Amino acid sequence: MASLANSLPKLKIFVVAIITALALIALLVPGSVLPAGSRSLFYLWESGHLFLFFLGSYLFYICFPRIQTYSFRRQSLILLSTTLFFVVLIETLQNYIADKPLAFTDIIGDFAGSLLFMATHSRLSGQRKRLLSMTSFLLAAFVLWPVCRALTDELLARYQFPCLADFETPFEHSRFEGKTGQGRQTSEQAFSGRHSLRLSLWPGFWSGMTLKYFPADWRAYNQLHFAVYNPERHPVSLHFSIHDKWHEQGGQPYSDRFRQVFLLPTGWTRIQIPLVEILAGPQTRSLDLSRVNGLSFFVIKEQQPVTLYLDSIRLE
Repeated sequence: MASLANSLPKLKIFVVAIITALALIALLVPGSVLPAGSRSLFYLWESGHLFLFFLGSYLFYICFPRIQTYSFRRQSLILLSTTLFFVVLIETLQNYIADKPLAFTDIIGDFAGSLLFMATHSRLSGQRKRLLSMTSFLLAAFVLWPVCRALTDELLARYQFPCLADFETPFEHSRFEGKTGQGRQTSEQAFSGRHSLRLSLWPGFWSGMTLKYFPADWRAYNQLHFAVYNPERHPVSLHFSIHDKWHEQGGQPYSDRFRQVFLLPTGWTRIQIPLVEILAGPQTRSLDLSRVNGLSFFVIKEQQPVTLYLDSIRLE
C-alpha cells in the first residue's frame, strides 16, 4: 500500500504530462489539415491555447509542489513569468511548424489558461480571489465564444436545411466569407421574414463573398432559389457561381464550376436555378451535388462600392 501511495503522484504527473503534450501537438498541427466545412472544429483548435496553458500550469504546480508554500503574489509572479516564456516559445513553434502567424487572440488564450488555473487553484485552496476569477472567466469566455457561436450555427444550419440561409438568426451571416466584401444581418430590407444580408462589395477587379457553411448534399432537390435586392437606380450585374469539393482540390479553374450573370434591376429580383443546370455547369465534368462547397456572389470591375441585399437562399 505504501508503494502504491508513493507511485500515485508520479502517475498523476505522467498522465497530466501526456495530456499536455497531446494538446501541444494538436496546436502544432497546421490548420489546413482540419476539415474545411467545420468552423467549430477550427475554432476549437484555435482555442487550444487556453486548454494547453491551463494544463501546463497544473503540470508546473504538481512538478514543483514547493511553489504552493509561497505567498499568492509570489506564486502569481512565478507562474505568469513562466507563462510569458512559453508564450514566446510556442508562438514561435507555431509560426515555423504550423505556418500560423502570431495572433493577439492566441496570446489572450495563453494567459487566460494560466489565469483560469490560478483562479481554480485559489478557490480549491479556500482563497476567494474575485477579481482574478472574474478576469479569467471573461478572458476564457472571449476565447471560447467563437467555438460556441460556430457550433450553434452549424446545428442551426442542419435544422434549417433545405434553407441555406434566411438571416432571421444572428449568426447566419458568419456562413459567408470574403476578403473583398462584408456581410451583416439587417432589417433595412427583407424578401421574407424581417431580415436579410446586407452585402457591401468594395471597388476593384473582383469583389464578393462566398456562402461556405451549409449541408453539402443537394441530390434530393430540384431547384435553388434566392432573392436579391438592388437599391441602386441603375441595373447591377451580379456574377454567381457554385463549386464542389473536387473543384477546391483541383486547380480551381473558373470553367470548373457553375457560373451565371444576372442583370439586377432596381428592387427585388427572385432567382430560380434548376439543379440540372448546376450539375452541367463545369466544362469537362458534372458538378458533384453530394459535395457542394460554396456559392459565390460577386461583381467585377466596379469603380464604386456596391450594396446588395440577399435573402431566402433555399433549395426546393
